Amino acid sequence: MKAEEIILNEKRNVKLTAYIQKTGGEFSNINRRPAVIVLPGGGYSFCSDREADPIALVYLGAGFQVFVLRYSVAEHREWRNPLDDYEQAYRLIIENSEEWAVDTDRIAVIGFSAGGHLAGCAATVSACKPNAVILGYPVLNRETVNRYSSEATDVVAAVDANTCPCFIFASRNDNTVPIENTVEFLTALNRHGIGYECHIYSDAPHGFSVADETVNANALDMCSRTSHWTSDSVAWLKEIFGFPFAGK
Repeated sequence: MKAEEIILNEKRNVKLTAYIQKTGGEFSNINRRPAVIVLPGGGYSFCSDREADPIALVYLGAGFQVFVLRYSVAEHREWRNPLDDYEQAYRLIIENSEEWAVDTDRIAVIGFSAGGHLAGCAATVSACKPNAVILGYPVLNRETVNRYSSEATDVVAAVDANTCPCFIFASRNDNTVPIENTVEFLTALNRHGIGYECHIYSDAPHGFSVADETVNANALDMCSRTSHWTSDSVAWLKEIFGFPFAGK
């Protein structure tokens, strides 16, 4: 595997880290790999390290090419800067799909909290719509989005028949992003006939990431099944994309 950091916007400190696994040779059954673009949370104030490389490792272990995008935050958070960053990163991945051995028909986006808002925008209003999205304790409805930007997209209202399939996970007692964000989003997906899978855990704090002691000091205090979202999301992607990942 090789890792490469690419500066997308020096002024706004936007970076894309590409983790590229080999194909061919000893991986003779794999010509190209599906890809996951990781959008960390952080309330559009910063990009959380806990929702960057620890998440990348989950999907690298499942055979994906993985890209971690550190998008515009803090003084550069003005909408649409983050969405423009995502679209720039997506187009770069498409342009380099041959070199990076990416199957361009099997690209997923995963986002957490505010990054979940950005991933939700990718699924609904972006010109660079992925083939699937995974949303972790996401900011989605107008009331919660307004805490971060009154100009940013209301993802719940943006759902339509062209929204891509979604995997959503959250906790019932999240004190930062109310569970209504997820419930309202599910209602909108159902209304438009969009495929989804959802897991709402009984007890976990906001920002639980992979929900184990490597990233959470209080991992033992949360619902013991919370960490299952990682294996469940991988299995879901394999159902959506097909397996094995032979590529084209």
